[in-house]
Amino acid sequence: MANDEIDPGEIDEIEPDEDDPGNTGLRDPGIDRHDFASEWESVWPDVETDPREALPELEDILRRMLERHGYVLDEDDPVSQGDEIEIVAPYESIRELAGVIRDGDDVDAADLAQAIADAAEIYETLIDRVEGRAR
Repeated sequence: MANDEIDPGEIDEIEPDEDDPGNTGLRDPGIDRHDFASEWESVWPDVETDPREALPELEDILRRMLERHGYVLDEDDPVSQGDEIEIVAPYESIRELAGVIRDGDDVDAADLAQAIADAAEIYETLIDRVEGRAR
């Protein structure tokens, strides 16, 4: 067998994507939009009652939306400093503050309010793009 050939016996079985049961490589953007919107709407009321607890959940939803769109979230990667900076930079601040909250440390109320506002803006930007092509 040549070096560039792959032995089919060495390939692990591919698990089907829950959004693509036929493993066609295609995803239904309507499913993504519905899933993200439902999750966001279930967490958003908590912003009024307990924003400190809501932010890490909002950050998780945004991270998955950004990944689904193909955004580079590694701040050390030069690509994340390019055209994506207007979305990635505020997301990084949100992620950092959510990490502080997850660690059980105190956060400034103004920083928390800014993170919530940034999260809402990023969500509104991304949710409208779910049905179309990313970026």
